[in-house]
Amino acid sequence: MSGKPVICVIDGAGYYFRAFFAIRQRLSNKKGLPTNAVYGFALMLKKIAREMDPQYMVIAMDSREKTFRHDMYGEYKAHRPQMPEELAEQLPYIDQLINAFRIPIVRLPGWEADDIIGTVAFQGAQKGFDTMIVSSDKDMLQLIGPGVKVYDPMKDKTLGEAEAQERFGAPPDKITDVLGLMGDSSDNIPGVPGVGEKTASLLIREYGDIEGVLAAAGRIDKKKLSENLIQFAEQARLSKRLATISTEAPVEFDPESWRFGEPDVSALRSLYAEMEFDSLLKELAPAPAKTVERRYKLVLTGDEYESLISALSAARLLAVDTETTSQSPTAATLVGISFAVGEGDAYYLPLRHSYAGAPAQIPVEKALARLKPLLEDTAKPKVGHNIKYDMIVLAGEGINVSPIGMDTMVADYLLDPTTGHSLSKVAMSRLGEKMVEYSEVCSSGARQITFDMVPVDVAANYSAEDADMTLRLYDLLRPQLEQGGFIKLMDEVETPLIETLVAMEMNGMLVDRELLGELSIQMGDDIRYLEETILKAAGEEFNINSPKQLGEILFGKLKLPGGRKTKTGFSTSQDQLEELSALHPLPQLVVEYRQLMKLKGTYVDALPRMINPRTGRIHTSFNQTVAATGRLSSSDPNLQNIPVRTELGRKIRQAFIAPPGHVVVSADYSQIELRLLAHFSGEPVYLEAFSRGEDIHAKTAAEIFNVSPAFVTSDMRRIAKTVNFGVIYGQTAFGLARELKIPRAEAQRYIDGYFKRHPAIRKYIETVIAEARRAGWVSTILSRRRPLPDITAKNQIARQMAERNAVNTPMQGSAADLIKIAMVSIHRRLARESWRAKMILQVHDELVFEAPEEEAGKLAAMVREEMEGAYKLNVPLVVEVKSGKNWDEAH
Repeated sequence: MSGKPVICVIDGAGYYFRAFFAIRQRLSNKKGLPTNAVYGFALMLKKIAREMDPQYMVIAMDSREKTFRHDMYGEYKAHRPQMPEELAEQLPYIDQLINAFRIPIVRLPGWEADDIIGTVAFQGAQKGFDTMIVSSDKDMLQLIGPGVKVYDPMKDKTLGEAEAQERFGAPPDKITDVLGLMGDSSDNIPGVPGVGEKTASLLIREYGDIEGVLAAAGRIDKKKLSENLIQFAEQARLSKRLATISTEAPVEFDPESWRFGEPDVSALRSLYAEMEFDSLLKELAPAPAKTVERRYKLVLTGDEYESLISALSAARLLAVDTETTSQSPTAATLVGISFAVGEGDAYYLPLRHSYAGAPAQIPVEKALARLKPLLEDTAKPKVGHNIKYDMIVLAGEGINVSPIGMDTMVADYLLDPTTGHSLSKVAMSRLGEKMVEYSEVCSSGARQITFDMVPVDVAANYSAEDADMTLRLYDLLRPQLEQGGFIKLMDEVETPLIETLVAMEMNGMLVDRELLGELSIQMGDDIRYLEETILKAAGEEFNINSPKQLGEILFGKLKLPGGRKTKTGFSTSQDQLEELSALHPLPQLVVEYRQLMKLKGTYVDALPRMINPRTGRIHTSFNQTVAATGRLSSSDPNLQNIPVRTELGRKIRQAFIAPPGHVVVSADYSQIELRLLAHFSGEPVYLEAFSRGEDIHAKTAAEIFNVSPAFVTSDMRRIAKTVNFGVIYGQTAFGLARELKIPRAEAQRYIDGYFKRHPAIRKYIETVIAEARRAGWVSTILSRRRPLPDITAKNQIARQMAERNAVNTPMQGSAADLIKIAMVSIHRRLARESWRAKMILQVHDELVFEAPEEEAGKLAAMVREEMEGAYKLNVPLVVEVKSGKNWDEAH
């Protein structure tokens, strides 16, 4: 959306009808009450809450009374079938469910839910809000406009003006004109006889609106169409009025009463128990085991500050949380710090609150001078939730927080890597405590303020609660890590990795702003050239960014084979376009056009804006708690998605440079996942090949094509490489055939031949999947676990995906384990041995460094030593190290 606060308004009736019909199997409790609609509605609400994370939410419901539309047209909705009795029985429980989620319901006598939704969207736009309408009703598309979008939960798709245009062939403000002509059988809106959606769209595009169509009716060539438009003109106008959603319903616009927060867990628990929803009951947060008295103290005076210092000095460990002006730690200014020293015992020390009337605060230098030795005291562990952020912020103030006792966000991630790990979610799920949300303190959207504008008493309760919950989670989660067998992984890898990532994020990467500017101009020229070439190849003007229009060109005009129809038109996915590239030049041109547009917008134009003015560098954030496999990810910017093998990807990497007198050094594990496959499976051919230092892809190629290794061509090796890695990712013959552009039967021969030659790998894969079915999870070489709840699912697609993850995770996750071990060791050596070189980036199996030219050779040897010695496998680990003036040269 636009960054404004978002109101999520749900079409309640549409939701419960779809919930009822989506779950076909009969669900009922022991009393015989049908429950499928309630269950489906609960799942849909959970999905909206989880994926959209709305700030405000309201549900619009129809009332039983007739509406103004019935006065306009007595037959309105006259043919609607009666609600199924099994659904009607569940409506009171759906109301209970909504109330337990603490979502307001709006019903207005004489008004439809559509009109309530339209009014909320209209008033929201007037008052500075964005609106997300949750509905699968096509009529809602007429409401789309600035600040208003529609989310279709059945298609799991957000619809804006372009999608509305594709659906009706007309912009949102003309949809009622289309509906007026075509009518709507579901609502018994008559329209004009003989006019369907396609004809209506064509007429509106040609004549502008319904009045323009009716005025031109006598000039239309098709006689019957002309006669019907003239004869049924008033019926068309009536139909438009019936189809038009009102924005004038008497809705009391009160977004604060619609603010979305945590549900009433007790009420949900009671309802789920009555409905016998065992799986949903298990997901609910536990009831608080005990009530903890909160003794939160605001520190403003000298005496209060001395009490804080005394409490911190006596504490066994410190839970720390910082409040700042930015989500980016390298750009943030410290506003205040909270500490917890025991359950319910927490303090907030404001430092830079600067709103009008803010009280005098302890001077920053004086406050931090006494805190510095306590935060750096190696005998006193420090605990945080995403403590990496706090460490970077405090490092900016000259305080090097040490040692890390535990990061509760990482701890929760190790215990279950498949869920969210924000402090409020973890506190609710593990402690049963509902926390104050950041948006409640700082608002959101256009009205959002920075934390230095928050009143100190409000800030104290909010921030002290963060520290308090973090300390309580530490006491809860550490024993669970020990019981689950994760404590070694936590203490020896993940926790020291935090210190490594702190240094890497603070180091940042230097980028060539001038080169990016030149590349932006060049890519802009290339995009314009491609646009012209695409339109010329198509033989007509069309919107290249419209999948529907592109599909009509490819499969309608050009008659290319294999068009896969979806509800919105032909599929124009990248896979589809690549399949068609051998038949016509246009699909490949569109692939290149899309790649250029994405790379230009995501990197070339965006990177200069991300340069930190304080450091002149880009500081990406490394995320430990995102990927279920254990891999690190990066964000702001995401440097893992820059293409490695394309010319465009290379040009973007060339913009990441070393300063004068320095070089970029890149160290990359060679075929790490295949080496791990050899280690786990014990496959003799792989073990022998890796032990001898042979090229495993060339060896596989020689086997596949039954030739001597000396006669393996680059194409043969490419095919073998695809087969080798395809095994890890559970690739089917269909997928392999598509990637290699070969017949499926040939791809199947490659796969069958591969497993025939490597029976130990087949046995390993079968064993892993069988064990995953038994245990419900798989693990990595360091005992990191990934739950696989769908491994026994009845749905074939979900089950097969879980099986692929079962095979892939031990390799990909173990590779992540090994590079994390290496990162920690290298970081410690860089510090211990006083290197001037810096570790600046990690991308999958690659580490990137910035080093003085005179250190580059020694650094390469040291890094290779640590990476290759990270773990003892049954095959040697091999690392390739290169250097250059930029990341591309070093890669």
